[in-house]
Amino acid sequence: MILQRNRFPYFCLIPGLVLVALFSLFPFIDTLVLSFKNSKTILPDETFNGFHNYKVLVSYSRFWHALFFTLLFTFVSISLEAIVGLCFGLMLNLISEKKGFLRIFILIPWIIPTVVTARMWQWMLDYNLGILNYLLGIIEIGRINWLGNSFVAFLSLVMADVWKTSPFVAIIVWAGLSAIPREIYKASIIDGANSWQSFRYITLPLILPILGVAVLFRAIDTLRIFDLVYVLTGGGPGGATETLSVYSYRLFFYKGDFGQGAAASVFILLLVAGFSYFYMKKSFGKTETNQP
Repeated sequence: MILQRNRFPYFCLIPGLVLVALFSLFPFIDTLVLSFKNSKTILPDETFNGFHNYKVLVSYSRFWHALFFTLLFTFVSISLEAIVGLCFGLMLNLISEKKGFLRIFILIPWIIPTVVTARMWQWMLDYNLGILNYLLGIIEIGRINWLGNSFVAFLSLVMADVWKTSPFVAIIVWAGLSAIPREIYKASIIDGANSWQSFRYITLPLILPILGVAVLFRAIDTLRIFDLVYVLTGGGPGGATETLSVYSYRLFFYKGDFGQGAAASVFILLLVAGFSYFYMKKSFGKTETNQP
């Protein structure tokens, strides 16, 4: 009876493990094996060619441009989301329970699906019919080609991504702020600390680990971003806003080179895993100190 009781929790894990294997493990193994094959739509011979797909992939300037743009977009977006999310998290913490319905309005952008968000921003940024150019015309500023200029298209993507995902950071920050004991602030008031000093020496140091977790989650999502870029700009103009995920998609379905597309997908996985490892090691790893 004791032996059966100890095995029961492991049996409960079987359905979850089966789902993980079907929808995560098996596709990953298949993609990994495909990245070492010469698999194309025109010549589907499926022969193994070693690291040939990876060698050809890194020889393309378009690949390096997609990598650079992905890293740049991730850095700019995450930096702004951390600042905006921290501000909104502080606002959520100041809202009283009686006005808790106001928190819903801050969370609306996060609730909206990303594809819907991208299409909405595409309409607003339209050169002829977009509301942003209409408002610029009211204040007598010329129209801006939001999605036709490479630099402005980059700013448009950052603006849409920050608007969409800052509430996620705000929720995590708000949860961290709610866990800070109120007695610490009462003691700081007794010691004569003002609002800025309380934020600088109490709130910010205590909330930084929580903010670091939010930044990690957002960086993982942004490094493999696809839907927002594909719907809003399509990687244009001229491939200027093409991320690694969009580039991998084009290798698969536009060029028909499944081997190189799989290699690009594996590279994205390695990029995300490598960043997550070094970020966690640097931010959350325990440092060993030598005791005298």
